[in-house]
Amino acid sequence: MSVWKSDDEFFNSDEELRLNHEEFDQWLDSINESGDPERDQEYYDKEEVKYLGEQLDKEADQMKQAEYPEMVINTPKYTMTISTN
Repeated sequence: MSVWKSDDEFFNSDEELRLNHEEFDQWLDSINESGDPERDQEYYDKEEVKYLGEQLDKEADQMKQAEYPEMVINTPKYTMTISTN
């Protein structure tokens, strides 16, 4: 059973190379440890969850590294800090 959908585009792990149907099936066979074509969807779903988790981790790391500029306005009566955070 193939999880390929005719309108879908799939990328390799580098996200640079689009996979055609034959390449996708080869990749799917390589991650399906059982060799049972009926379990293709199960292995595909596991790989997708793993990929999405990695993407979320990358985004979280980028947010931790983000710098938010601040402006400080000083007057004799008050000090105000403005941040784009």
